[in-house]
Amino acid sequence: MRRTSLALALLLVLGTLSATVTAAEKAAPSGVTLTGEVVDLACYLAQGGKGPDHAACAVKCAEMGQPVGLAASDGKTYLLMADHADTSAYTKAKSLAGSKVEIKGQVASRDGMSGLTVLAVKTL
Repeated sequence: MRRTSLALALLLVLGTLSATVTAAEKAAPSGVTLTGEVVDLACYLAQGGKGPDHAACAVKCAEMGQPVGLAASDGKTYLLMADHADTSAYTKAKSLAGSKVEIKGQVASRDGMSGLTVLAVKTL
């Protein structure tokens, strides 16, 4: 009887772990390459500030710590986020506020908001 109870408990634990791994895999961020303009989100969301005429302001806002995003060519806007293991690509993206760029990264979405973890960036 003890062996049966132990076997059932082990199967229950393994089944729970399997379901947890499957759910984590479904929620994993997807790798993408996106193009668009790095924008300071304060001016972009409030006033539509972007483009060459807004580039100097975008750089200043990014330097002041305003959040930056990517107004992507797919019509979506993504909050740019640093990779915890290596922040250099995100730091470079922030310095390119007001510029057209290509960003390789991972998209994650929650509650209607999308973010892009910046893994690589280059100007276009």
